[in-house]
Amino acid sequence: MRRFSWTLRSIGSRTRRVLLVLYLLAASSLLAGVAEPSTQEKLNIGYSATGVASAPLWVTQDSGAFRKYGFDVRPIFLAGGLAPVAIIAGEIQFAIMSAGVQIPPVLRGADLAMIAAFNNYISHALVVAPDISEPRDLKGKRIAIQRLGDLTHIAAREAVKHLGVSEADLLYQQIGGGSTRFAALQSLNVQGAILSPPYIGRAQKMGYRVLVNLYDLKIPFIGQAVVTTRRFIASHRPMVLNFLKAVSEGIHFYKRERVASVRMIERRFGLPHEEVAEAIEHYIRDLDDRPYPRPEGLKIALELVAQQVPAARGADPERFLDASLLRELEREGFFATLQSAGK
Repeated sequence: MRRFSWTLRSIGSRTRRVLLVLYLLAASSLLAGVAEPSTQEKLNIGYSATGVASAPLWVTQDSGAFRKYGFDVRPIFLAGGLAPVAIIAGEIQFAIMSAGVQIPPVLRGADLAMIAAFNNYISHALVVAPDISEPRDLKGKRIAIQRLGDLTHIAAREAVKHLGVSEADLLYQQIGGGSTRFAALQSLNVQGAILSPPYIGRAQKMGYRVLVNLYDLKIPFIGQAVVTTRRFIASHRPMVLNFLKAVSEGIHFYKRERVASVRMIERRFGLPHEEVAEAIEHYIRDLDDRPYPRPEGLKIALELVAQQVPAARGADPERFLDASLLRELEREGFFATLQSAGK
């Protein structure tokens, strides 16, 4: 757990400056050549999940919902725990991150608030080699996760606990993203991997076994949430409300216009139609029309963080959330109107 403990310590000021310089250089290169004037509000949104897991963001953008509410949105990929650093520095206004990424900096005093959630349950699966058929077969085996402390690590821990296997009997390997974990499973570098669609279905067709489908266990965890700062909410509340309107309309489109949504994701990621359709059906099961972040979705992340940061023990989940914006939209009748328009 030493490597995980490092990820929970405060990032030094010098390291932070270096990271932000690298980030700004990358962002500048992305924006180079954009000279067209626009009356729309420019927003930078950080994200780390790739593929269909991040579909609500892309569908909101490609369906025109952001433009409808006056936003010119630039999604910016930020690996690992860089999103909290960038958002606190004001280089991005919103970020899509998990509860596990948000909690540590908040406990250190960072001004971050979760204002919407794209999911409230762990939706991964523990996929293993064909010769592993029982939990006891995992003893001494290597399980691929993205990195210690993230959602895949939490999913692996929950799967192992469900199977009644001791964590001391296996090894978590920090491999990287879903495609990398899937490749490691294929190459026999690991004997198991925490995967999400479309890699779960792809692995099953190749003879790999799903030892635990965590979604079936309904374990509360917020793996994809919209985060900003409380200061930004206070100074730009009408803008944040409009942003949530756009996101909610994007979710509405995503859930009801399946054919169009599948085509949007196909074009973005070059995935086969069948795999995209299967993955969308998987993720939509846990996508609420009213995307409230549920306090219980932070419980497991707080328990894991508490192993290294005592302040997490007994922390009130409401400390990390701000559901007042969605409640305001609800009172105004926004969601009722949205539902009525979709009939």
